Amino acid sequence: LYDVKGLFADPPLLSMERAATPLLGVPRYGVHVNGFLRRGADIFMWIARRSLTKPTYPGKLDHLAAGGISAGSGVWETLLKECMEEACIPESLAATAKPAGTISYAYEKDAALYLECQFVYDLEVPESFQPCVGDGEVQEFYLWPLDQVKDAIATQEFKPNCALVILDFLIRKGHIQPDTEKFYTKFVENLHGPL
Repeated sequence: LYDVKGLFADPPLLSMERAATPLLGVPRYGVHVNGFLRRGADIFMWIARRSLTKPTYPGKLDHLAAGGISAGSGVWETLLKECMEEACIPESLAATAKPAGTISYAYEKDAALYLECQFVYDLEVPESFQPCVGDGEVQEFYLWPLDQVKDAIATQEFKPNCALVILDFLIRKGHIQPDTEKFYTKFVENLHGPL
């Protein structure tokens, strides 16, 4: 179930089945974790490939950990849960994640309106860290340099909302620059649309 609220911080008005929320245009909230490490001046990002048995976006590239915020749960609780379930990240490491804002977007699909807001966290992991497949939602993990990640989000390989969150990460880390990216201002504006 998902909570129905005016603002995310408001008490819930009611809870409803997740699949029904887009039929009524109810905003949905989630958490996405950018897992990364530094090697000198270079940044590498952990990327997941979704299981082929997932009902949505099977086999697409995804974040190290991400998930929707269920009724009665908070952002931090969801982050810790998803980190452990999807990538076997111990709470001691997951708890070092830093909030990095939100990404908001809307899209229409099958006569339903999806209004979504993702709470974004950056998790810097040590070189020794190796994610492990946990609950079966992911089939494998890759550690990619940011150039490879940047190239991949311009394709259809990524789950669409993950590509948006990663685009924001690339902008915040200075990997996409306003002097060299023609659509820089459009990217920034469209990553933070109103719900």
